[in-house]
Amino acid sequence: MKIKGWIKPYLYCFLIAFLFLMVCSKNSSLYYMNDWVDANAFFTVGKGMVRGIVPYQSLFEQKGPLLYLIYGIGSFIHYQSFLGVFILEVFSFSIFLYFTYKIIILFYNEKSAYFIIPVFTLLLVTLKSFSHGGSAEEFTLPFFMVSLYFLISYLKSEELLLSNKIIFLIGILAGCVLWIKYTLLGFWFGWMACVFVIECYNGQSRQAIVHCFVYLFGMLIATIPWLIYFGIHNALGNLWNVYFVVNMNAYPNSNSLLAKIMKTFRLLYKNLFMNFKACLGIVIGFLFLWTKKTWWAKKGACFCLVICLLTTGIFIYIGGTNYHYYPFILSPFMLIGFLVLLSYLPQSIYRLQIPVIVISIIFAYSLSVNTKMLVYQKEDYAQYRFSKIIEKSMDSTLLNYGFLDGGFYTITGNIPKFYYFMKNNISYQKYPEMMDTQKQYILEKQPHYVITKGTLSLEHRTLIEENYRLIDQHTQKYQTKQVTYLLYERK
Repeated sequence: MKIKGWIKPYLYCFLIAFLFLMVCSKNSSLYYMNDWVDANAFFTVGKGMVRGIVPYQSLFEQKGPLLYLIYGIGSFIHYQSFLGVFILEVFSFSIFLYFTYKIIILFYNEKSAYFIIPVFTLLLVTLKSFSHGGSAEEFTLPFFMVSLYFLISYLKSEELLLSNKIIFLIGILAGCVLWIKYTLLGFWFGWMACVFVIECYNGQSRQAIVHCFVYLFGMLIATIPWLIYFGIHNALGNLWNVYFVVNMNAYPNSNSLLAKIMKTFRLLYKNLFMNFKACLGIVIGFLFLWTKKTWWAKKGACFCLVICLLTTGIFIYIGGTNYHYYPFILSPFMLIGFLVLLSYLPQSIYRLQIPVIVISIIFAYSLSVNTKMLVYQKEDYAQYRFSKIIEKSMDSTLLNYGFLDGGFYTITGNIPKFYYFMKNNISYQKYPEMMDTQKQYILEKQPHYVITKGTLSLEHRTLIEENYRLIDQHTQKYQTKQVTYLLYERK
């Protein structure tokens, strides 16, 4: 496509991404802060990483280093807010929407793509799994949609083989996802498996095997920078232990393979069939897709898309856990439903493009769980209240004790001096070292300030109060619950 040909649709997608994320993502400047614990943890590690602190070696966190790098780059734009992360979030989402556009015009014209993209975006950003904004799943979307575009293009094409360049690119994209969150790799496993089978079926077995190696080489190219980075810092062992070993062993697992498989499909069923929007866009879309056989040049094209959906879901849930943001990586498959829907819409409706954008934004504001926070002021947040106290002290060393990163490091501009700077979602039985070490920080009075929650057990609270004095507390809403944060200062 000529340069002038892609500028208009990309700018349109950028505008849609900006408008909807400005309203629905807590990273936007309309919100005083993103209080989501995960985003704050990524930001804390990310801003430390780009300033010389090595993840897994100096700070304990469980996501991939590429995600920390994204947040770290955002911290260069603004050190104590998510403004920079928001800019990167919009850029990421706009690429995702641009390849959504490219998929749609494989079947329809530009006007239909411009019409449906705001509606598609509305459903995405109002999903419960969209969460607060800035999840690993969200930053994986552009990698996903680029790969889906090439798969659908291949399934529609008469060509028997994909070029090595495309396979290599897909391998690089999969490699990037590996270093964001490797449980999201299921889609790329299904992608390559489908291409391999199709090529073998068409008598191209040798080339299919070559493509597997090209794909793996692409993943290796995306991996080498991280091997160099952690190797230079003598942290390859830390990377392996935390990102892989701890993640694979720290969460509850079923005793048998059969039990794991059954639980995996129960969770997949729950998040597809029991979620109205997902069911409407994905399940119904796939059912009607089987009637569109004239869309495809390759036999089994619909089956390939189903396989990719299943492998994506299996990789997400095989570990047995189910956080509300997990199924967001499945949401791009809702586009299948829109592709089917467009075949039943009259051409005249595409003239309503501007009204559809306006109405979709209004609905996004009404349906998003995040927009309730737009009325909050700085005074409503313990993070800002405690920051005013901490910034007056000559010693601002801070420990987020006994819970996930509450955003206090973000607002105070504090880079933690403690390896276990928060308590991750890992039980004490699975990983006792974390809380045992945090207790030791308290016993040795290493941090000048300690922040914890009012839900802390009597044992932990007694430990703190033997060494620290309570100087402030504040109650605020986090998600659906009232949470009391307590600020302690060293005696």
